Amino acid sequence: MNPAKKMLSVTLALVMFLCVLPISHAQAATSSETMYFVEDLGNGITVETTIEVFPTTSRDSSKSAISTSNFKNNGVWIATVSLKAYFTYNGITAGVTGTEYAKSLASGWSYTNHKITTTNVSSSSGGTATLTATLKNFPLNVAVRLSLHCSPNGTITKG
Repeated sequence: MNPAKKMLSVTLALVMFLCVLPISHAQAATSSETMYFVEDLGNGITVETTIEVFPTTSRDSSKSAISTSNFKNNGVWIATVSLKAYFTYNGITAGVTGTEYAKSLASGWSYTNHKITTTNVSSSSGGTATLTATLKNFPLNVAVRLSLHCSPNGTITKG
């Protein structure tokens, strides 16, 4: 084999080898961000809320977060309600692309008047998903409100 063909073969083999190597991209943190809030609703009712924001890759323009509220009556658990929201953002606007919810109730409690409202169209003020409902156990009525907000730059906060 002449030297020119040999050099071309080696160069071609090197290029092909480099093409099959995985290229690493910047990765987002693998752990989620968590926020914690405690509210006293009065009449012995307290609510402990945790908001968990799930990580995304740096090239992604969507995020999801879940808000979970544990309701207690004089320290005794009565209900857990969760709202998960999916957001899209682009630095100028943000909106909600979907929601899910879950609930769990202690014996004797009911969950009524359930409603989820969302910012379906991207807005320069961001996207918000809000769950409202009522927990009932005569004579108590407890207002439920979970809300998540995503700013146009992808920052998720309590709505």
